[in-house]
Amino acid sequence: MTRKDKLTGEAFEAKRVSQFFANSKNRIAWHNRKANNLRHATAFINKPLHCNVMILNDLMADQSELVVHKQFLSGKNFSFGVHSHLEVYNETNHFAIYHYIIVPVGNDHIKIVKK
Repeated sequence: MTRKDKLTGEAFEAKRVSQFFANSKNRIAWHNRKANNLRHATAFINKPLHCNVMILNDLMADQSELVVHKQFLSGKNFSFGVHSHLEVYNETNHFAIYHYIIVPVGNDHIKIVKK
């Protein structure tokens, strides 16, 4: 059965029904390119989200709740524009970053709750 390689477009003789690449080098290059395209397409969200969770991990290492000022988090390069999901806390939806819930408490202070 003759097929076209998905990466190079060259014709090759397939030895299996599920073979779409002429060799393993082309298969690996195809999947690496596909993964890199996805990684670059989502980097504008994932990079600040990962930075935020690293900041919160450092702050909350030995605590389950902490109240801080927004300027303190801004000084640590915390991005307030990204979050991973919404979480219910005290019967109200709040932004969350992985296992941390961000609860505004007034006067520019934020309560961080570790689930």
